[in-house]
Amino acid sequence: MVPLETLFNRALDAVVGMDESGHVTAWNGSAEEIFGWSREEALGALMGDLIVPPQYREAHARGLAHYNRTGEGPVLEQRIQITAMHRDGHEFPVELSIFPMREERCFYAFIRSMVAEEAARREQEFRAREADALLAVAQKLLDDVSLDEFTQFCLDTVCSVSGMKAGHFHVVRGTGRQARLHPTGIWHLADPRLAPVVEVTAPLRFRRGEGLPGRAWQSGQLEALENLSASDQFVRRDTFSQVGLTRAVALPVSQGGQVHGVLEFFGTEEARLDSELLRMLQTIGSQIGVAIRRKESAEHRETLRREMSHRVGNSLTVLASIYRSCSKVAKDKAELDEAFLGRLMAVGRANRIAVEDGGQGLALPALIRAAIGILPDHGSITIETPELVVGGETVMPLALVLNELATNTLKHNAAYEDARLSICGRYDTTQGHLVLEWRETRNAPLASTPSDPERIGFGTQLIQLMVEGRLDGTCERKLDETGFLCTLRLPTDRIAASADPAPPG
Repeated sequence: MVPLETLFNRALDAVVGMDESGHVTAWNGSAEEIFGWSREEALGALMGDLIVPPQYREAHARGLAHYNRTGEGPVLEQRIQITAMHRDGHEFPVELSIFPMREERCFYAFIRSMVAEEAARREQEFRAREADALLAVAQKLLDDVSLDEFTQFCLDTVCSVSGMKAGHFHVVRGTGRQARLHPTGIWHLADPRLAPVVEVTAPLRFRRGEGLPGRAWQSGQLEALENLSASDQFVRRDTFSQVGLTRAVALPVSQGGQVHGVLEFFGTEEARLDSELLRMLQTIGSQIGVAIRRKESAEHRETLRREMSHRVGNSLTVLASIYRSCSKVAKDKAELDEAFLGRLMAVGRANRIAVEDGGQGLALPALIRAAIGILPDHGSITIETPELVVGGETVMPLALVLNELATNTLKHNAAYEDARLSICGRYDTTQGHLVLEWRETRNAPLASTPSDPERIGFGTQLIQLMVEGRLDGTCERKLDETGFLCTLRLPTDRIAASADPAPPG
């Protein structure tokens, strides 16, 4: 007859023996693999100390004592599923069958690890949740809801299927070096007590590579943080830690290789950022990113249609005003043509500048360079201004003003060739203004101050109309022996696309 110990050692499941005092009497090779204890270490040790999780040890001891008194055990000779403990302290699911050997006054347990089955079940569950989430997003995409409502639904859906407690969407605004990730204010919060995270995020603007959202923007890949409080790069860590959010995932929203925004999700210590969860977030997040871009594109097309209708009407109003002013001062048709047609072309150029920026505004230096394109020798022109993004509504009037100044400069070609042109801007924080100075400085000052023209020309009228009527600003002109200076004072909140405070450190 084959010895019992030999059969135990050939068994694929763990076989563990225990005497009536709870000490280990048998420990086969599979038990060594599953629990991490060698046979020599296990034999004679208390079973409860080796593989029973701390929360079950008291019940284990009571059950053993009850059996020793009565010969009864509710879990004996049946298959049960429970949690066991590995040598390193982690717990894992097992299937357990315990058989008492009454004559020998001992027990044998046959234990099978359920880790593989649990992983497969978890994977299947994640796949089902993925499918449900993506189906819900696809159905919502067909509904007649705004982009903000759709984005909110997506955040709610991802947090629901992933168990994350908060979610937010950042959007890229601006171009080139001025591009930043701006908070949209669209949040999912599982608990009102998480509200402080909204307030601390609102003023932030992230550059590429800056903070968790900026890292996802720069890499174009999912970025995860297991411990926010220990990350120096996570600038919001104090507030998030205070409300119990300690883990985070950031997902770039991209299309055609270009990142347009970043989804970020936050969880508590209970949130497990394991490979299955991250893969699920990656899958759902990428599909939601595409859906958001589609919704955004559709809404942008409708906005552009309305904007174009408004812009055409606005341009016709401006042209009508220009024509009336020109007709009042023109002596004949030729002078009217000269005065009006040039401004008509300027309106066309200004509108082209405003439309080509895609509705997101245009950086002030780029706007200036485009508006003064009629001037030769750009290399000799000094342009020093803040990197302010001019809003779409104010691009055309400001471009018209700059174009008019450039046109006037060309009219006095000899003076232009004998002068240096600089266009400089600065903030007047006390008044909330952008101060823009157009300065033509003569290489050799005149012997005397030139006289002011007897009548106000149409160019001056047009500048005043745009600055005062369209931009709510003021314009001051000064002509002396050293050259010409035009100072524009424009309300920053009137011309800026949006506030852009200093980015986080």
